Amino acid sequence: MEEIGKAYFLSWVGDRGYVERVRRECLKQFEEPALKEELARVAEMVKRDWEFPLFLRDHGIDSHRLVRAAIHEFLERLGFTTEPSTIESLGDVRFSVSDLEFVKIVRGYCESCTGYRFESNGNGFGIRYEKLIYAETRGDVREMIRRLIERR
Repeated sequence: MEEIGKAYFLSWVGDRGYVERVRRECLKQFEEPALKEELARVAEMVKRDWEFPLFLRDHGIDSHRLVRAAIHEFLERLGFTTEPSTIESLGDVRFSVSDLEFVKIVRGYCESCTGYRFESNGNGFGIRYEKLIYAETRGDVREMIRRLIERR
C-alpha cells in the first residue's frame, strides 16, 4: 500500500516508469474477477437504495472485496492518467519541470519531507506541503527546491 501511495504522488510528478512498475507488480494482487457483474446483478434486485448493503452481504460481497476492487480500479486508472515527463533528482527530491518559456512549473516529491513551507521571491513562488512540491519560477529551479526542502 505504501508503494501505491508513492506511485500516486509520482504520477503527479510524471514518473511513468515508477507508476507502471508498481501497477504491474500490484495489479494481480487486487484483482476481483467478476465482481462488476455480481454488483450489477445485485443492483437489479434492489428496489430501494438503503437495501443495497443487505443484498451485498447476502450475496457474499463484503467490504474486503469492494476495497480490493477499488484499489484495482485505481491502479488501472493511474496507469492511464500519468503523463510521462523527464524526471530529475536533487537529493531525495524527484521532480519534473514544464518550461513554458516565461515561467517554469515544477512538480516534485520529497520522500523525507514533512510539514508546510512557502517561499516567494522576485522570480516566483514555491510551496511544499508534506511530500509534495509545487513551484512557479523564472529563476533557477534547483535553488527554489533547495529553499523549499531546507529545515525539513
